[in-house]
Amino acid sequence: MLNPIKNFFRKRKLRKFISTEPTSLLPLSKIKTANVVIDVEEPGFDVLKEDILAWGKAEGIDINIYFFDFRKLGKDELLLTSINTTIIKKELNWFGMPAADKVGELFRNVSDLFISMVANGDFPIEFVSKCARARFKIGRIPFEGHAYDMIMTGSAIKELRSDSREIFAAITEFLKKIE
Repeated sequence: MLNPIKNFFRKRKLRKFISTEPTSLLPLSKIKTANVVIDVEEPGFDVLKEDILAWGKAEGIDINIYFFDFRKLGKDELLLTSINTTIIKKELNWFGMPAADKVGELFRNVSDLFISMVANGDFPIEFVSKCARARFKIGRIPFEGHAYDMIMTGSAIKELRSDSREIFAAITEFLKKIE
């Protein structure tokens, strides 16, 4: 009984906050700002973070990285990332919407590029992906309603969660080819 109610509220919040910013493919020369979302549970997420920051620096792109950390932390465990840019499970409301203070920046300011490196189709990433204001959106999992301009998946042989650095490298190579 709870799922239809959750879905009702999810659809209602999506309609309210969905980005109306027109999106399309952008050449790398027109990308000056980028917001990237990474899953902390992704193997090697810290190396992926460094790859993204190095790419941004090399291309002259101002990068903001947001993290999803839905692990169950013990009493002695600490977050691996900044509390200001990390969305944790406790900060989701009862139907899965992230807290406004964590994602507000994504919704207020238009960036040139939004990349979701999260390889799951859960509602929090769907919400952030559809509501983030960006002129070009890239993701790894398709959502109903076409949240992304481009979707990059892993190879059929490998598990999606194991090759995020390869997928990010493929994204950057593709971006170089857009004119």
